[in-house]
Amino acid sequence: MSVVKQINPIEAFELLKKDPDSVLVDVRTFEEFNFVGVADASEFNNRMILLPWQLMPSMEVNHNFNISLKKELEKLFKEKATKAKVVFLCRTGGRSNQAANQALTLGYENSYNLVNGFEGDLDEFSQRGKINGWKAKLLPWRQK
Repeated sequence: MSVVKQINPIEAFELLKKDPDSVLVDVRTFEEFNFVGVADASEFNNRMILLPWQLMPSMEVNHNFNISLKKELEKLFKEKATKAKVVFLCRTGGRSNQAANQALTLGYENSYNLVNGFEGDLDEFSQRGKINGWKAKLLPWRQK
């Protein structure tokens, strides 16, 4: 049985840059994409999918997640979609781990959870993006 692979931001960025059969799937909400920013995927040929795992305001699971993920991955990788390395990202790593586990059940064997997510843990001032995660590692990102 396959398990979700845990990957840190630096490892994820290197994988995405080097492996054309990899993709970043950001599962945060539309509001987070718009107000917090997104990874800049230009260094990995813009292989990024923005697909919320949960929807605001109720944070219920996105009922279209499975079909949307399948459609987007098949668009990128055609018949090789189930073999692609799919790196899931959220704010801190919780939702992305859930989404990666769901992807495993759909047959995506190479599902990764990006540990600490885009913003990471809170610092002593209750602010994110400074201790760990994509932004704290100074990886490329942009406002949407």
